[in-house]
Amino acid sequence: MASHRLLSVGVDQRGIALPLALILLTLLMSLTLAFLTMGSSEPTIAANLKSGEMALAAAEAGIERAIWALANPTVDTAGANTKLTDLTNIPAPYSGGTLFALDGSRAFSVTITPGAAPNTITAHGYIVRNGVALPAQSTGLAQSDIIGHRVVRLQVSGGGGGNTVGGPGAGATGGDVKLPGALTVAGTVQMAGNSTVDGNDSAAGTPNTCAKKGGVTIRSTTNLPDNACPSPPCSVNNSVSFNGNAYALVGTPAQQSLSYSDYSGYAFNSGQLAALKALAQAQGTYIQPTSNQQFDLTVVDGLMFVDTVNGQDLGTPPDASKLASVKITGASNSGWLVVMGSIRIDGNVTYNGFIYAHNDLSYKGTGTGGIYGGVLTGNVIDSVATVVDTDTSGNSKIYYDCNKVANGGGGLSGSVQSGLNRVIVSIVPGSWREISN
Repeated sequence: MASHRLLSVGVDQRGIALPLALILLTLLMSLTLAFLTMGSSEPTIAANLKSGEMALAAAEAGIERAIWALANPTVDTAGANTKLTDLTNIPAPYSGGTLFALDGSRAFSVTITPGAAPNTITAHGYIVRNGVALPAQSTGLAQSDIIGHRVVRLQVSGGGGGNTVGGPGAGATGGDVKLPGALTVAGTVQMAGNSTVDGNDSAAGTPNTCAKKGGVTIRSTTNLPDNACPSPPCSVNNSVSFNGNAYALVGTPAQQSLSYSDYSGYAFNSGQLAALKALAQAQGTYIQPTSNQQFDLTVVDGLMFVDTVNGQDLGTPPDASKLASVKITGASNSGWLVVMGSIRIDGNVTYNGFIYAHNDLSYKGTGTGGIYGGVLTGNVIDSVATVVDTDTSGNSKIYYDCNKVANGGGGLSGSVQSGLNRVIVSIVPGSWREISN
């Protein structure tokens, strides 16, 4: 009987429900309180996250503002005397002290630090509490009023007035133009027939006011591709030659030869050519040939850009089959004409502005026409057999007018004029980073 009673006590569950219920109730209350606590903090977490992302966006807006200012050194981008032409003397709005307000609660400050090669841009993005008035100076922000603050830093190349889209021909006035004179050639020049190249005058008997007044400027040598010489590297000397006695070569100096390094500042680089192409595309004056066969070009006013065949890069070494080839037999226009290849001018052609041939130019004019502005050829395809890179013969006249180079003889729209004077600013790959505030 005693053992039966002990077994009954061991398996009897009467009275256990209440403790279990109390335990479960305690657990449920703990979970409820935890969820309530989390629920009450979620809006704060979300608000902080939102403020942080808004501050990051404001900082990136500061980066964009600095890049825009660097790309437009001829413009006061943040009030009077804020041009970024001289990066050794950064104006106050771009030295971190000024607060640029985006709206009532968002703002940024930006610092441009010039470097030997890349320039560094550091931007602070701020979000302030509701009802806080944004001060004009970043130092006027109280820490207690800031609810979001992020800092971004990156490096850029360009800025400060160099490497403009329009290269040596860009400028608000003729005094800004860096061309050395009337005809600038990276190869050999041959003058013949009744031809004139005049660096002193903007027209017959009319002296120009240009800073430089060269007649013909050539690059002293041309490097040949490896397959064009027996023992690479090879180069050929360039020269100016004459045929007959009817030509006239005038300038100060009449002709000059520059070394590779001295000449390089006059050549368009790939970034400038890409920017010129984009400008022409925006204006509807872009032409893309489908073959390298010569075609008749109808010239229009403004910036014209004739691309390589199918718009492809020339490669290294340059592929001659991709060069465009245009022929102009009659025109009376103003602007800039850029051809990624060769230009042949035959006939009564008058052009006021700037003509650029990525390879070479053959100019045999007739009638009363002439080029009033400047001419530059890049001569990217050269060989020993190419003895005439630029042929100015017949009744051909080139008069140097730096003002017409700068403004395209009055044929450039305001947007194109601004675009030519814009500086190419490029972000250094891998330099973007967020830093601690």
